[in-house]
Amino acid sequence: MTHDSRDFTPAASNWLVRAYYTPVSDALRGQLSARLDVRPEIAAAGLPAPLSGLIYTVVRRTRLWRSEKLDVARELIAHFSDGLSAGHSADELTQDFGSLQQAARLIRKAKLRNRSMWWQCLRIVTRLLLVVLTLSLVSYSILAARFYLGRPQLAHNYWHEINAARQVPEAQRAWPLYREAVIKLGQTGIEPDWLDGGPVGKNWNRAIATLEQQRESIELCRQAAKKPRLGYFWGDPADRAAAQAAQADWFINSTSASVADDNESLISALLFGTQAMRGLARLLLADARRAAIAGDGATVVADLDAMISMSQQIYEPKSSLVEQLVSFAIFGFTLETAGRILTDSPAVLTDEQLRELAHRIAAYHDGAVHVDFGAEQMTFDDLLQRAYTDDGQGNGRMTPAGLVDLAQYGADDMALFRAPKNNLAGTFAAHLFDPGLSALVGSRQENRELYQSLIDEGIRLHQGPPWLWDRQAIVAYLNRISTIAQHPTQRMRYMLVLLMSPAVDAVFNAAERTAQTRDAAEVAIALVLWHRRHGDWPTSLAQLTPDLLPTVPPDRVDGQPLRYVVRDGKPVVYSLGDDRFDDGGRPAERFDQSYPSYGRHDPQRDASADHYGDWILWPPLKEKEEADD
Repeated sequence: MTHDSRDFTPAASNWLVRAYYTPVSDALRGQLSARLDVRPEIAAAGLPAPLSGLIYTVVRRTRLWRSEKLDVARELIAHFSDGLSAGHSADELTQDFGSLQQAARLIRKAKLRNRSMWWQCLRIVTRLLLVVLTLSLVSYSILAARFYLGRPQLAHNYWHEINAARQVPEAQRAWPLYREAVIKLGQTGIEPDWLDGGPVGKNWNRAIATLEQQRESIELCRQAAKKPRLGYFWGDPADRAAAQAAQADWFINSTSASVADDNESLISALLFGTQAMRGLARLLLADARRAAIAGDGATVVADLDAMISMSQQIYEPKSSLVEQLVSFAIFGFTLETAGRILTDSPAVLTDEQLRELAHRIAAYHDGAVHVDFGAEQMTFDDLLQRAYTDDGQGNGRMTPAGLVDLAQYGADDMALFRAPKNNLAGTFAAHLFDPGLSALVGSRQENRELYQSLIDEGIRLHQGPPWLWDRQAIVAYLNRISTIAQHPTQRMRYMLVLLMSPAVDAVFNAAERTAQTRDAAEVAIALVLWHRRHGDWPTSLAQLTPDLLPTVPPDRVDGQPLRYVVRDGKPVVYSLGDDRFDDGGRPAERFDQSYPSYGRHDPQRDASADHYGDWILWPPLKEKEEADD
């Protein structure tokens, strides 16, 4: 039997008491310690040293409160004192006592059971908290290992896939000529409205000087417009090389540094070339307006024809939505300019030129304005392969690189947790959330399936003419997306989808508005030709068919024939607009409020009086008229 061999004889105990209390200067603390310390109590009992050492060892091992230890010591002293009085030796009593560890454990359990109910409850709560903390630490460790060991695998180069769809013989590529025109144009800009007011306008001389300076760029655009394809490649190193050769630093700085072979994130593609063509479009439109004022119909047709070709070329295979919307915008600029020329100086164009222009307008996208989400789906898949692991079955888990992408590309919830800190401790603390955040984000397959289902459903709901769209179903579809965005858990789980899903309804609305302005331009040309023949305007658009129009195009709001009225001797071609009510060709208080949203309709918005009004398609409203109406 082993126990504490400390000497507990009376003489030794007196020395021990003196040694223990002498250094203590605080009287109160000394008195408290004297009452609770078991060693003086054991020494004062006068038991043999083996029994005194045994008592002290057992009391110490109980790990009880000090007052409880004193009670245990007194109980053991009484027990062994009775044994000695009964004639048993110290060795016999020590041998009969048994295991000191087991005795201490049993004594501890008994004392703990006697403690108060509040302490018992606190003990249970503490143990539960320790269990929860332990499980949390274990779970976090597993999550952390799973998260930090995950690595994305770049299995596809989508830059190459997009560019492969655009391959065309070099002789048929228009982009090299456009690129040269952009570089020559430089940072010199021009706006078509500089020609408002004609030769007496305040910006006329400035516009004419710019157009004369940019004759070479205009001619390059006309040459490029004759090519069958644009041939603009994403991440083409030839763009940077051409800019460097021309010492066009501004072009180099604006051009994406990403090269297709580097296979960087597809979302980083700047598509500067496509955006730069808007500047070329404005140049051609300004030149067309100048030519119209000068009575040069051939140049007007050449510029407008080049513009239509440019808008057609931009819409290439695997076009991004940005490229498609730029195509719609340039085509819309062309139609607006043609409409202004038909209003202000229609005599500049011969009947034959008008018919040729009508045929070119009708041929835009083979007469069918459509939307393609292929490049957007590839961009989403590219982001998935950079953010998730790949298990080979189309699934995977979020990686550290994925969380960086989410914060970088605008996921507010993620940026909140991973906001950069000013010190090392703050940065470390911010990254402590990463494993937990990765568990909240949905898997690769979940995000891919939801994204695809939203795209597919959006496309399905917007098929056919817009007046046949199920507006209630479209509103339910938009509400579904809104519900995901507003729900904290769903928003975190599908933040990639919310971040990358295009506004399907808005894109289809843009396409339908483009189709409506195209139809209106056809009607405007037919009206001008009728007026030349009859010296007056027709009372109905039906009179234009079938000689000047194959049929009256529909108002894409309700499917009825496009609206038309003659007011004060002038024709007005219009659509019902967003309020879906015929106001007789009166424009809305604010011009932008008249643009129809074909897929959804908000009755509460219509309750505002300044919203009522029609979408005036021809003649186009001028800025002053828009402000005055």
